[in-house]
Amino acid sequence: MTPSPHPPAAPSRPVRRLAAMAVAVAALGLLALTPAMPVSALDQQANAIRVAENQTVEKDFGPIGSAAPVPGLPSPAPPLNTPERCRQATYCDVIPLEVVLPPTLRPSDEFFVTVTLDWKTSTLPPVSAGGHDYSKAQEVNDLDLYVWTDPAGTDPVQLSATDTNPEQLRLFRPTKGKYSIVVFNYLGPNTGYRVTVSYKPEKIVPPFESLAPDFNPVATPAAPYEPPVDLSGGPEALPIDTSPGPTPPTTLPPPPAEAKAPAPLAPVPVEPDPDFSNFNDGAFDQQLAAPSTDVLKEKEVKAVGPPKPASGTSLVFWLAVVPLLLMAAGGLWLSKKGSAVLKLR
Repeated sequence: MTPSPHPPAAPSRPVRRLAAMAVAVAALGLLALTPAMPVSALDQQANAIRVAENQTVEKDFGPIGSAAPVPGLPSPAPPLNTPERCRQATYCDVIPLEVVLPPTLRPSDEFFVTVTLDWKTSTLPPVSAGGHDYSKAQEVNDLDLYVWTDPAGTDPVQLSATDTNPEQLRLFRPTKGKYSIVVFNYLGPNTGYRVTVSYKPEKIVPPFESLAPDFNPVATPAAPYEPPVDLSGGPEALPIDTSPGPTPPTTLPPPPAEAKAPAPLAPVPVEPDPDFSNFNDGAFDQQLAAPSTDVLKEKEVKAVGPPKPASGTSLVFWLAVVPLLLMAAGGLWLSKKGSAVLKLR
């Protein structure tokens, strides 16, 4: 085959540049015409954390898409860290948390569930000029940690929103079972984070009173060091007299004056009581004197005295009538019972 005498000429460099620019413009046009897809938070339902007694669960998560909106929203502004809002936003993640309670848990058992959030970030150096600090060192990325009940209430159960890394909070007896962990990207770009949940039975230590320390005697300080006197050069220098000067005599106060004895009291004459001035002492003594005769003997003589003579009627009754009645009663009894008595004998 016979080669062509004139090969085709290569395209010039300006033509290549125009072609590349046309391709770039076409690509930008296609991107501009493509409808924008809504951006939402990552679905973390598959990364739910389930922790039981004496167990620690640790999980790593990917980066959060954006930082929190600029503060200064009009009041009353809706909260930005609720689980419902974070499921639709790109600046925070919602991680389901389940606390598995043991079947032997008693109302008196005490335990804590600790949630720790840590992430990698760099620190901006402080800004200072002219010997003055205008800003302190600050981390490029700052995350905050919240724990809500599931379903969520009006406020989080616990929160840790500081400028430190890591953020940590403790839940005391979270017996509800299901909760939601909200990781909030407060500032700067995030490259990922780690959540650690630990369930540990632990007693609450009661507060104690700080008592004063026991008395400890103060140690006696050692004697100060006195350098030796150098006698090699010149005459001996006399020591400086540091003793105190003469003490002036102390004048004692005069003794207190002796108390004078009180003046003797003048005797007061005692006069007789006018109510007893007419009282007869002789009659009073006579009433108190013992009787001249023996009262007991007089009563005894009167009591014994001579007996009274018996009357004739009483003598006839006791000496005649009574014996006759007794004899009649005996004869009557023998007449009725006599035959029976004889038979027995």
